[in-house]
Amino acid sequence: MAVDAALAGLPAEISCPICLDGLRDPVTIECGHNFCRSCIRQSWADLQDRFPCPVCRHPCQERCLRSNTQLGKMVEMAKILQSTRGKKKRQEERRLCEQHNQALTLFCEEDLELLCPLCTQPPDHQGHQVRPMGEAASHHRQRLSSYIEPLKKQVADLQKSISIESKKALELREKVVTQRLELLSEFEHLRQFLERDQEAVLSRLADEEKAVEKKLRANITEFSKYNSTFKGLLSQVAECTVLTDVELLLQIKSFYKNSEGPIPSMFSAQLQTEGCNFPFQYSALKKIIRTFRVDIILDPETAHPNLMVSEDKKCVQYTKRRQDVPIFPKRFTVNTVVLGFPYFHSGRHFWEVEVGDKPKWEIGVCKDSLSARSRRSSSACQGCWRIRRQGNGYDAPGAGTIPLLSEVKPRGIGIFLDYEMGEISFYNMTDKSHIYTFTDTFNRPLRPYFYVGPDSKPLRISIGTD
Repeated sequence: MAVDAALAGLPAEISCPICLDGLRDPVTIECGHNFCRSCIRQSWADLQDRFPCPVCRHPCQERCLRSNTQLGKMVEMAKILQSTRGKKKRQEERRLCEQHNQALTLFCEEDLELLCPLCTQPPDHQGHQVRPMGEAASHHRQRLSSYIEPLKKQVADLQKSISIESKKALELREKVVTQRLELLSEFEHLRQFLERDQEAVLSRLADEEKAVEKKLRANITEFSKYNSTFKGLLSQVAECTVLTDVELLLQIKSFYKNSEGPIPSMFSAQLQTEGCNFPFQYSALKKIIRTFRVDIILDPETAHPNLMVSEDKKCVQYTKRRQDVPIFPKRFTVNTVVLGFPYFHSGRHFWEVEVGDKPKWEIGVCKDSLSARSRRSSSACQGCWRIRRQGNGYDAPGAGTIPLLSEVKPRGIGIFLDYEMGEISFYNMTDKSHIYTFTDTFNRPLRPYFYVGPDSKPLRISIGTD
């Protein structure tokens, strides 16, 4: 039994891992694995620097193929042993039917079973195609041989795919290095630009400081001169009080003339506001707007009955008068919410909403699959990613309700959806600053979301052309 098991395992040991046939002109590579010379050369045909082993992926530094003559002789001997064993086995092998104890000489094509003559009697294999065992074996050998070339081709294609994937890793590293150098160059240009802009701004500020100081000194001198004049007038008044009527009236004209001179005005020492103007190529938001802006409209069939949607479906506002509208399953009936078109299944999209000085609003994106219960509930809307304003504060519900700080009060909000990356970003369009980014995984359609609030000031979808 041990000999039979060893002979049965021989084909796997003497086969080439690439073509799966017996080794022809075997060679050994650096990691110790053996292949047909032609197979390994074909596997490495498109590679240049590193040559991975098709079995263990060990990177070989060069095409070092060592002929293995001894293994080649062993392969030939193994083939002879297999042939001899096969003939002996065929001679000795004569199986009997377990049910009828007769020789198995027939084969059922429907059930793919060996049969004895008694097995063909009704009812088990009645009407089945039954062949003599030799004829059936010949037929299936021919049929199996038709699988050899397609399987070899599949193996070769897979080996080629492995080689291509291995090359992609090298190409990826090269691309990363190239892109890294480009980014470093861009940042260096930006750093130089900022240094130049800083020098120019600070120089202008210093020049303005000198000019303002000069004007202030001149104004102080003018005030000092007038101060001396008025001190003289004060002394003159004191003298006039003791003069006779005639002397007083003779000098009064001169006194009034001197006292009516213009008083210098106060000088405002305000500085001009200086700022840094980033070059256009470094403004990521402008690139987003230019490339990914989409046309958003409102869906009146989702609007709360107290919301009025404009004819062009770009503006919505709250009205105290409840409108007579059909109650669709997708309509919001508690929160003053309306959804927008289009649906987003993939891709990147940007749109902008004008909020003005509206005191309460929520803007963002929600799942199209919101349940009817969530549309008719006063609780927080699940399946939404949004920011909101309440009074003077801003936050992002669902993100730990963190406060969002902004030096410039936004009058417009930009929303950027990257479906594949799972990101929804919000921007203050007044000063072009980033507000907050949600990250999640999206696998259902999304829609623009608008909560209007209980005041009559409108929300308007911008049709800007940035």
